[in-house]
This record gives sequence, structure tokens and C-alpha cells, in this order.
Amino acid sequence: MASKTTLPGLQPGDRLAGLRRVAMEETETRQRGGRFAVVATILALTITLGYGLMAARVIHLQNNPPRPVAERVGMQHGTIPLIARRGTILDRKGRVLASTGVAWKLFADSQIIEDPVAFAQKVGQELGYPATPLAKAIIDKLGSRFIVLDRQMDDEKASKVLDLRIPGLGRQMYLERHYPMKSLAGQLIGFVGTDDKGLEGLERYFNTELTATPGQVDYVRAANRRPLWIQPAGYQLPQTATAVRLSLDVAIQAIAEEELEAACRKFEGKSGQLIVMDPNTGEILAMANYPFFDPGSFEDSKPDVRRNRCITDMFEPGSIFKPFVWAVATERGTARPTELIDCHNGLYVTPIGRRLRDAHPYGLLTWEGVLIKSSNIGMAVVGQRMGNTALFNAIRSFGFGLNTGSKLPGESAGMVRPLRSWGHYSETSVPMGQEVGVTALQLVRGMAILANDGQTVVPTVLLKDPDDPSIPELTVREQVIKPQTAKQVRQVLRRVVVEGTGRQAASELYSIWGKTGTAQIADHKRGGYLEGAYVGSFLGGAPLDHPRIVVGCFIHRPNPSKGYYGGTISAPAVKNVIDRTLIYLNQAPDLEPKDKDVNAIDEALIAMDRD
Repeated sequence: MASKTTLPGLQPGDRLAGLRRVAMEETETRQRGGRFAVVATILALTITLGYGLMAARVIHLQNNPPRPVAERVGMQHGTIPLIARRGTILDRKGRVLASTGVAWKLFADSQIIEDPVAFAQKVGQELGYPATPLAKAIIDKLGSRFIVLDRQMDDEKASKVLDLRIPGLGRQMYLERHYPMKSLAGQLIGFVGTDDKGLEGLERYFNTELTATPGQVDYVRAANRRPLWIQPAGYQLPQTATAVRLSLDVAIQAIAEEELEAACRKFEGKSGQLIVMDPNTGEILAMANYPFFDPGSFEDSKPDVRRNRCITDMFEPGSIFKPFVWAVATERGTARPTELIDCHNGLYVTPIGRRLRDAHPYGLLTWEGVLIKSSNIGMAVVGQRMGNTALFNAIRSFGFGLNTGSKLPGESAGMVRPLRSWGHYSETSVPMGQEVGVTALQLVRGMAILANDGQTVVPTVLLKDPDDPSIPELTVREQVIKPQTAKQVRQVLRRVVVEGTGRQAASELYSIWGKTGTAQIADHKRGGYLEGAYVGSFLGGAPLDHPRIVVGCFIHRPNPSKGYYGGTISAPAVKNVIDRTLIYLNQAPDLEPKDKDVNAIDEALIAMDRD
């Protein structure tokens, strides 16, 4: 029989009461735990929500702070810009044409200066400035904290400013564009504005490549505005732009400008252009414009002087245009080199009644002789055989009326009127270089086609560097005339220099070939031509068999009393440029030495063969 167990010292009634009490205590404990869990959960949710609201407020303040908050935060943070240098422009051998250097401004803070007159006297005495202009500059802008006293302070004065410790006197560093070659190739190089952006020339064309990326330092400052520390990731290095290397050669450019200036001064030309090109690559070795222009002083120059007339200005070429028509007519078989052309003894009346004259009367001339003697009548006769359509296609094939592809800023396409607007006069005018407008670069590129055995090249001012993949390969675009035709034209143009209108371009060293041109300047207001206004030109190349360079010289509005024929005013300049340039390029002479100067020519013969 089982026995009943009891708690020691407790009666049965007491035991029941104890059990009830224990149960009640457990229930209360569970209730308190549940309430605590609920409170803890609510508290955790409240804290989490509070932190979330705080984070949202911080993000809101960062992105859209109220104006008072923004002003106070701005007072505690600062940024120091780190200026970066604009890219350098170099010639083909790495010589500097444009660079950026450190410059200094001297300034005054008038809020710190107690006595402007005494201040000006002190600064003038220590740094060598006249005191009166300094005092006037400060008095005129009293209250200003940045009064520029010298925009281009030299380095010696800039270093001395800190040692002077004059209250209210300070210096500011900035970057300044320098052109160490001064006016050399000034119109081609161009210049930058005060914001360091290219405004004209290659400075403008290559502005993206030459523009540097500035850096900055972000920092936190104290109430007294003194820097405390740099912000994390708040330091960005400036990135200097890469250099641009040109095909230009400073030495050849100097030769070109020297000879061009000499010719313009001698014959009192209002302006002139001279271009030297490598016909095999299209690289421009020199591009000269007279009068010259210094990019470092562009504020003092006039727009017409800053213009690169080699590519912007078009003009009627005159007889210098004849080799291009002659080449196509020969290749097409319209005229044979040895065929006799009737030049009508210097006066030819066309079937429509137009009267054409030559500077010197000729009867029968071979087709070669027409180019050598530069007969307008002979060219007109063959032009009539070709007709307007063939003439139009001929000059278009040499690129006239089209951009050369050089991508130089401001380049003109020249003027070749649509074929539908050509008339009866066109077939006699165009062969002798009238009714068309060309640029100096177009003419030199046309001559390069003859030098390059009939193949076109794209003129470029960028150095062709096979090791630099960023520079596109210069490719030949098309074959304009056959190689044998181009060589034949060069042979005839060699005779122009030896026995024709270009004898003043004859060299004792190199077999120069070329063509003279003398064109009247059109009167765009009244029609016809301006009286006594001419362009005297010469296009040439050398050596004959394997031309290394082609050169074009164009002198506008020379003094007629001094001379205006292309063979007189431009041919000698081209001869000198070719001789000096080929010697510089170590090109061996291809002519045998002679005992006498080949330029000592009978003046009577020269006068007879004026074009």
C-alpha cells in the first residue's frame, strides 16, 4: 500500500496554499517578462526609428541644407585649387613654340593700408615702381581687398615681396602662356585668352588636347579660418596636358619668314605668304605670313594681321594655275607636248568676240612652249578644245574649290563656281587662272601632286610619327594623273626656270622646277579688276627627279613701280628658300658646279618673257 508524501513541517492545508502561491508567483513572473519584452521591443523600434530619422536628416542637410546651415558649414570647409599647366606646342624636333610658366601679380589690400600715399612711397622705393600711380590705383578703389598694382611682376620682385612684410601688400601666382619664338609662325600658332582657352590658330584647334585638368585640396578649418586637416579623399592632383608636336621645323620657318619679309620690303608688298611642304607626306615644314604677328602681344594687334592668310584668303591665281590644266589636257590627249599651237602673234579674238592678249607676241609655239612662255592665248585655244565640263573636272581633280583636309581652323575652300554657271568666257578664262578663287595652301598642295608623281597628299601640321598610334597615318587618297604625266610636267616646268619666265629662280645647286604667276586683284565692289593691284607668285620644287620639298610664295599688292611680275618678286625668294632648306636638310646638290652665276641673265630677255 502506497504511502502519501508530505512536505516536511507542512500540514496538508498549508501545502495547498504554498502551491497556489508558487503558481501565482510564476504567473506574475511570466507577465512581467512579457511586459519587459514588449517595452524592450518598443524601445528598440523607437531607437532604430530615431537613428533612421537622424540619418535621413543628415542626408537631407548634406544635399539640401537650409541657407543658415549651409553658410555655417561653408565657413568650416575650404578648397584650395591646384592649377595645372596647359600643354606645350613643339616643332618636329622638340623645340618649344608655346608653353605655360609661372607668373606673379602684385596686389594691395586697401582695408589693411592705413595711409595709401605712405604705402605707395614705401612699395615704390623697395620695388622700383613710381609711387604716384600706385597711390592713385589704391585711392581709386578704396575698400577693395584686391587691387592689382602689377599684372606681370618679374621673379626678382616677386621673391622680394615676402621679405618686405609690408601690411596690405601681397602677390598672387598664376600661369601665363609664353611664346619663346615671338612672332615665328605666329598666325599659325594662334593664342589663348585670359581664361587659358585657345582663341585662334592651333591653340584653338588643339584646345581640347592642350587643356589641363586642375586639381584641388579640400580641408576643414577652425573658427579663425585656419586649416585644421585635409578631408579624406580631398586631394586631387592636377593633370598637365600632353604636348602637341607639329610637323613645322623652326629653322625652316625662320628661313621662310626671312626671305618673305625681304621680298615684301624690297617690292613694298602689303602682305605675303610662303609655304614649304614635304610633297611625299603632306607635312607642312613652314607656313609664313607677312606682316608678322606675336601671339604674346595679341592685344596690340589687329584682326587682319592675326589671320592666317595662307588658308583663309582666296585670290585669282593667274598663270600659276596653268600647269594643272596643262597636265590634264596632256594626259587626255587634247594637246600633244610637241604639237604646234597658233598663238596669233599676241592677239586672239575668240568666236564669240572676246579679245585675248599675251604680254609678248608669239606665233606658233609647241604645247610645251605655251607653258614655258606662259602664253594666255595658247592656253585659251586648248581650253576651247577641252570644253567647260572637262575643265571643271580637271581643276576639281586637283582639289580646287574643296578643303584640302588640313583641318586648320578657318580654312577656305576657295571658289569654283558650279558647272551650270560657267559660260562661254569660262573655257578661255579658267585655263589662264581666272574665274576661280584659290588659297596659297591649295596651290602648294596642287604642286605637291605633281611632285608626288600624280598622287594627292593631305596637308598636315602634325608630325607623322609611326611610333605614336594617336596620330593617324597619312594616306594617299587618289591618283590624279599618271606618274609619267607628272614627271613630264616637271620636266617642262624645269624649262620654265632654265629658259622661260622663272629664270630668276634658277639655282647653282639644285634642279628647281616651277611656274610664275601674275594676277590682277578683283574689284568686288564695282566688278572687273583694281588698277595697279597685283599678286605676284611663284610655285616651285626641287630636286627634279625626286622632289624633297615644294615651295609657294605669294606677294600681294606690291608697288608696281618696284616690280609686280611673279618671276621678278617671288621667284628669287623661292629659290633662296629651296637652296637654304635643302642644305639644312643635308640634301646633296644635283647640279654640276658652274664657273659663272646662272642668275646673271640678260635683262632684255627677262623683259621679253614677262608673263
